[in-house]
Amino acid sequence: MLQKEIFIKDKENCKTPFTHIENNINDPKLKKIDEMYGAADVMSIENAKKYQQYLKRLAIIGTLIAFFFLLYDEAELHLLIYMCIFLIGILAYEKKLAENNKYHKKYVEYRVLAETLRVHYFLSIAGIKNYTSIILPWFIKKGSPWINEIILSLDTNIGEKKSILNCWIINQQKYHQTAWINSTNKKERNDKIGKIALDITLLTYLFAGIFEIYMLSNASGQINIDILGLILKTFQDWGIMVGYNQVDMIRAILKIVIGSMSAGTLFIKSYYGKMSLSNEIESHRRMVMLYEDAERKIREQGENDNLISSLAHEFLIENSTWYAYQSKNKFELILE
Repeated sequence: MLQKEIFIKDKENCKTPFTHIENNINDPKLKKIDEMYGAADVMSIENAKKYQQYLKRLAIIGTLIAFFFLLYDEAELHLLIYMCIFLIGILAYEKKLAENNKYHKKYVEYRVLAETLRVHYFLSIAGIKNYTSIILPWFIKKGSPWINEIILSLDTNIGEKKSILNCWIINQQKYHQTAWINSTNKKERNDKIGKIALDITLLTYLFAGIFEIYMLSNASGQINIDILGLILKTFQDWGIMVGYNQVDMIRAILKIVIGSMSAGTLFIKSYYGKMSLSNEIESHRRMVMLYEDAERKIREQGENDNLISSLAHEFLIENSTWYAYQSKNKFELILE
């Protein structure tokens, strides 16, 4: 099935109320553009949520595989190797399911379609006909030709022409300012989580180093700490670390903690790396600057066709830039 047909089918099956570019649209041709936009917008959001949920599950499962393998190796819980194999199977199944449902592809392409339709809508009410497809970047036409097909299928012969300054330029400027702040806050929160995991790993390494220095200076090569002895006995009663002395047990626990935190850090970075927050922040920053510049030029020069067409071209280029870096964030199996 062609992607355009998949979109139309998804649109028909979508149960979520469509969003709108503007309220109270009267022109039936504008209503058609708005309807296509609303479908693309909500379906992009829904697929983005599903995509991010799968990324989170893949990251958690990958971390658990590393943790259980360390318990299998260091704590001699040999049956846990079957848990590792089971989780690897789930990981592969989840990845295959996500790819078959095309959550990432639909999230990215439906968002590009929605933003292209937004530009198309405002060019239409500004009285500029059949221009969006002409200025649509070749990268989009080449990678997702069905988007261009939908744009070409829409009539832009709109009767009434009106100003786009407030409803498009200023409105989108405010949106990107808010999104810029939200993305920055999200990145700071994610960086903090990664830093905590890294700090725990480094502290564990430091503790391991101090412990080994202590063991080198300990002539007997033995330690006697009651609480560790109690823990060791409890583990042995459970069939864990059977035959380990206190020194071996401490080393094994340190290896498990270091390995688990290192794996956790890897998968945290893998998950948040797919969010492309740094690129997203920069994209919102550029869009704010672009809309601010557009507002200034419109106030100075008025809403002439050449200026609006030039601005629309810049907006679509930014849209294709987002498409380019988001297209790289496909599902991956990471088991290192």
